[in-house]
Amino acid sequence: MRKASSWQWASVWPVWLLAAVGAVLVAVLQPSDGIVWLPIVLGTCTLVAFAIQLGGPTEPGLVDRLAAALFGSVVVLAVASAILVPLTAL
Repeated sequence: MRKASSWQWASVWPVWLLAAVGAVLVAVLQPSDGIVWLPIVLGTCTLVAFAIQLGGPTEPGLVDRLAAALFGSVVVLAVASAILVPLTAL
């Protein structure tokens, strides 16, 4: 089994960090409309993940890294949603 280069999997965590920063910004700036803004953060994370993965050399495992970046973003934003939804007046 071939060991992945460090840059390949290091291109996944910045997307997770972007999702976390976006969730915190939404919680601070728009807590009552968080359920509207979190999908926008997810869309931004998706575009950034594609840009990062396609910006580098195409290596085997591109789909795995892209899926890992997006799945991690979804998990981060799901946790943020679970925290923000009870705080909003629905």
